[in-house]
Amino acid sequence: MTRLKQVLAATVLAATAGVPAVAMADEGAPSEAPVRQYLRAWDARDVEAMLKTFTDDAVVILPAQAPISGTENLRGLLTTFVKSFSEPGATFTPGQFTANGSVAYFLWQGDTPSGRYPFGADTFVVRDGHIAYLTLAFVAEPKPAKN
Repeated sequence: MTRLKQVLAATVLAATAGVPAVAMADEGAPSEAPVRQYLRAWDARDVEAMLKTFTDDAVVILPAQAPISGTENLRGLLTTFVKSFSEPGATFTPGQFTANGSVAYFLWQGDTPSGRYPFGADTFVVRDGHIAYLTLAFVAEPKPAKN
């Protein structure tokens, strides 16, 4: 899988189709509030608000590529997410959200004009009220190009 396809596949996290990801959030765990804020920002496609939920040295780990760290590097990744999932026909369906202590786990499914994502899982680790680590795991099924 090319890096572009990996980045496009990861973009399924961006909220689309008017389905608020935050609707699945539980209350109470220290990790819940910053992750809820992040999901609301994604629902609004607001990259700057998303960045505010991360620590300055946050690390995002995607399948089959080197970790991305620091808010300036994350800005480019999140901008790509928002742009890709602003395409007509994209969907995002939130699933289970579980928060326990400093860790939150979020399941999802999605569809874009270029790919289908029947399974996605994100793990967030929160430190001092901000997301310090985010891991993304997903199944990406490319769609044939339309002529």
